[in-house]
Amino acid sequence: MDLEKDHYDIIIVGAGIVGLTLALRLADSGRRIALIDQGQPCEIKDLNQADHRVSAITRGSMRLFERLGVWDQMIAQRASPFNAMQVWDACGSGQIHFDSASLGFSELGYILENKLILAALWQSVKTKSNVFCFWNIKLQALQMIEDRQQLHMDCEGKTLCLETPLVIGADGAHSWVREAAGIELKEREYDHSALICSVKTEKVHEKTARQRFMPQGPLAFLPLSEERTSSIVWSSEPKQIAHLMHCSEAEFCEALAQGFDHRLGAIIELGPRYCFPLKMRHVKNYVQAGLALVGDAAHTLHPLAGQGLNLGLADVALLGDLILEEYAHKQTRISYRSLRRYERTRKTENAVMISLMGGFQNLFGTQIPGLIWLRNRGLNLTDRLPFAKNLILQK
Repeated sequence: MDLEKDHYDIIIVGAGIVGLTLALRLADSGRRIALIDQGQPCEIKDLNQADHRVSAITRGSMRLFERLGVWDQMIAQRASPFNAMQVWDACGSGQIHFDSASLGFSELGYILENKLILAALWQSVKTKSNVFCFWNIKLQALQMIEDRQQLHMDCEGKTLCLETPLVIGADGAHSWVREAAGIELKEREYDHSALICSVKTEKVHEKTARQRFMPQGPLAFLPLSEERTSSIVWSSEPKQIAHLMHCSEAEFCEALAQGFDHRLGAIIELGPRYCFPLKMRHVKNYVQAGLALVGDAAHTLHPLAGQGLNLGLADVALLGDLILEEYAHKQTRISYRSLRRYERTRKTENAVMISLMGGFQNLFGTQIPGLIWLRNRGLNLTDRLPFAKNLILQK
């Protein structure tokens, strides 16, 4: 089989939200960028059909999308801003309420369908003549030859060898790049699965994101564009989630309304149910010489705060800035020193969030009376401290 070689300044593996955002962030550098994905082209033919996968986009991620000129397109269809958040403990009186007006924000964030985020990013990436996309790729090998990474892949029956000073793995939780580079991964089961679906409720959601902490796990209602429709994320023990996945619609709707303390009344309509296991992952090293990991390739965490995608986008924002800074100084390759700056900052911040989410899960899962009292007091105390609530939401 013929071996064809080509050179790129950067190769990004993974064309999901994180990979596309990074490609767009780096495109204006004028450098040759290869974007590689093992799946189909991310052309989305029917944007009118709602996606069951949604993400809570924080203000920090909104600012990144605004800088890239794609935010207006993302929110042009079925955008779901939320102006308030309510969190409460099922085992006590503890609660905390966030309100955008009292904190000086126009909104706290947006709930957006993943397909709408992808569509906006892809439409912009397609216009960049220096971004070269490779789809349906079977990746074969990755190796450092002198000071260049060589990526071997099968493309339409031909073996291609792409050379580059920098490979970036944005290829998700089961990252091929991470495994090919031999980067050590720490994993821990949360002993939880997550069930997601869209529901229509008796009462309007009032553009408020709500979450109830129960002993078995948190239940969140995320407001969608239709005033009675929400996307739910129910995290619990795998046995309970398995039962909820297979029980009748009537039984599920009753369990859901009861689990949510009937805050939005009865569940009057139910979409398809989906579930997935939850696992914490965090790599020992985000970078090697000529290589970096971003997003889920480097870290995954419990979804109880909805921060997974936002942490990946924060990775993109910092790594993109550091790469463009080096290019602005006429560098032809990204120094290991800059890659280590990225690693030190993002690994520390992500580790803090992973620890917090694990701590919250353990704290709200306990039935020890003293800890129940402590967490309820903590919620109520935080609710009375505007500066603390502002600090929580500042990113």
